[in-house]
Amino acid sequence: MIRKKVCFPILIFIILVGLFSCTGKKNNQEFNDYTHLINKGDTAFYKKKQLDSAYFYYNQAKDKCIDKSSEGYMYAMLQMATVQQYVGDLYGAEETIAEGLAHYKGRTYLPYSYNMLAVSYDKQKNFESALYYYEKALLSFTDSLSKVIAKNNIGLIHLEKGQYAKAIQILKPLIKNPFLQNNKIEIARVYDNLGYAQFKAKHSDGYVNLVTSLKIRDSLKDDFGKIPSNIHLSEYFKETDKAVAQKHAMKALISAKKINSPDDELEALRWLIENSEPNIVKQYSAEFFRLNDSLSLARSSAKNQFAKIKYDSTTAFKNLEIQKGQKQLYFILFLSAVLLSILSYFLIRSRNKNKLKTISYTTETRISKKLHDELANDVYNAMTFAETQNLQLPDKKETLIDNLDKIYSRTRNISKENSSINTDAKFENDLKEMISGYSNSKVNVITKNLNAIIWSKIAIEKKIAVYRVLQELLVNMKKHSEANLVMLSFESTPKFVEIQYTDNGKGIDNNQFSKKGLQNAENRILAVKGTFIFDNQTHKGFKVTIQIPK
Repeated sequence: MIRKKVCFPILIFIILVGLFSCTGKKNNQEFNDYTHLINKGDTAFYKKKQLDSAYFYYNQAKDKCIDKSSEGYMYAMLQMATVQQYVGDLYGAEETIAEGLAHYKGRTYLPYSYNMLAVSYDKQKNFESALYYYEKALLSFTDSLSKVIAKNNIGLIHLEKGQYAKAIQILKPLIKNPFLQNNKIEIARVYDNLGYAQFKAKHSDGYVNLVTSLKIRDSLKDDFGKIPSNIHLSEYFKETDKAVAQKHAMKALISAKKINSPDDELEALRWLIENSEPNIVKQYSAEFFRLNDSLSLARSSAKNQFAKIKYDSTTAFKNLEIQKGQKQLYFILFLSAVLLSILSYFLIRSRNKNKLKTISYTTETRISKKLHDELANDVYNAMTFAETQNLQLPDKKETLIDNLDKIYSRTRNISKENSSINTDAKFENDLKEMISGYSNSKVNVITKNLNAIIWSKIAIEKKIAVYRVLQELLVNMKKHSEANLVMLSFESTPKFVEIQYTDNGKGIDNNQFSKKGLQNAENRILAVKGTFIFDNQTHKGFKVTIQIPK
C-alpha cells in the first residue's frame, strides 16, 4: 500500500553557532568544521536530493563530534538515518538511530528518533514495534501540534493492522482539534486516514471524508498528499465503477511522477493494472517491471555505498590515531590503503555492472516473453471472442468473463514473480516462504539443510540469482511437470554453495519447460560465475544441480 504514514520533517532546524557544542568547547575549530559540514550536507546536497553526497558530509560532521552525547552528534546521526530510510535501507537507518541513542543525553531529538524508528518498523510491517515507538514519540513531544500528528500516526497503525474501529475512535476526534484547524496539510491527512478507515469498516461517511481530503490537497497543490487520496478513491470505486477507479489511479501516477517518487509510481501502476482494460494492461505492466527492477538495483547500490562511507570513515579515524605516533610511515600506509580501496571499488563496480547488465537483459527478455505468451495472446483471443460472439447469450458472456479473470490472475502472478527481493538478514526466511508457497494438497515441497548456508556471507547478486532461479524452477513445476513431490537440497562446501532440485514429474522429455526457460535460469547462474547442470539421463522426473562460488 502507498505511503500514508505521516513522516515528520525531522531535520528542518537551523543550527545556530553557539546554540550547542558537539565537542563540549564552544567556538573551537572542531565545532566550526562541524557546522560547515552540516550546512554543506543540508543545503548543498540534501535539499537537492543528492543523498549519497549528503550522507558523506553528515558522516564527516558526526566524526567531528568528540562528545557523542551532544545535540550536534545526534543531529548528524538523524540526518544520516533520514537519508538511509529515504532510499529504503531500513535496517541501516535503525542501526544509525540506535547508535545515536546509545550515547545521547539530551531531549530535543528524542521524539524525532522514536518517530523515525516507528516509520522504519511500519514499512517493514512490524506494526507492534511501530506502535510502541509512535507512543513513545507522543509522550516525548512538547508542542500540541506534534502530539496531534503523533496521534494520527497511532491511528494509522491500527488502520494498517485492520483494526478499523480502533482507528476511527482515535482519528475522528482529531478532525475538531483546534491545533489542526489552521494546518490544512495535516488536517487533510487526518481526513484521508479517517475516510479510508471508515470505508474499510463499511461506514457510509467514509467517501465524504476521502473527497474532503482530496479537495484540500487539490487547493494546496499538494502532489505528495494527492497520491494517497487518489489511491484510496481508486480502491473505493474498484468494485462499482472501473472507469472512475482508473481515473483516480492515473491522477496518483501523474502526481508521483511530478514529485519523482518511484515507490508511489509503482503503487499507482499496480492500481492501473487492476482497473484498466485488457488492451492497455500490457503497457502498464511493462512500465511496472522496468521501474521495479531499476528501483531495486538503485537501492542495493545505495546501501552498499552508505556502508562503504561508514567503513572508510572508521578506517580513516583509526589510521589517524596511529599516525600520531608514526606520522610518516603510517601516513604512507594510509594513502596506499585508500588508493587500493578506491581501485578495488571501481574494479568490482565495473565487474558487477557488466553482470547486472546481463541479468537485466535476460530479465527484461523473460518478462517480455511472458507478457507476449501469457497475456497478449489471451487478450487478443478475448477481444476476438467479444467481437464475434453474441454476448447477450448468458453462456457466451460467462465465457468472456472467465477469460478476463484468467488474464487478471496471470497479470498478478507476473507481478508477484518479479517483485523486489530482501537480501538482508530476512533473506533466508523470505526464501523459505517463497518455496513453501508452492506446497499444497497436491504437491509436497521439501527443503533439506537450508539453514546450513550462512546467507549473510553470500553476495547480494548471488542471493538474488538463487531466489529467482528456484522460483523459476518451481513455477515450471507447478505449470507443467505434474509432480507431487519436490526436493530442494542445500549443501555448503568451502568454495561453493550447491543446490540440488529434484521432482518426480514428467521429466525433461515431455516437460514444457522450454530450452529458452532453461537458458534464462542458466544465464542467471553463469552471471555470478556458477554452474547450472540438468540431468538429461533421468527418465523419470526432473533434476538440476546448481553450484555458486562463495
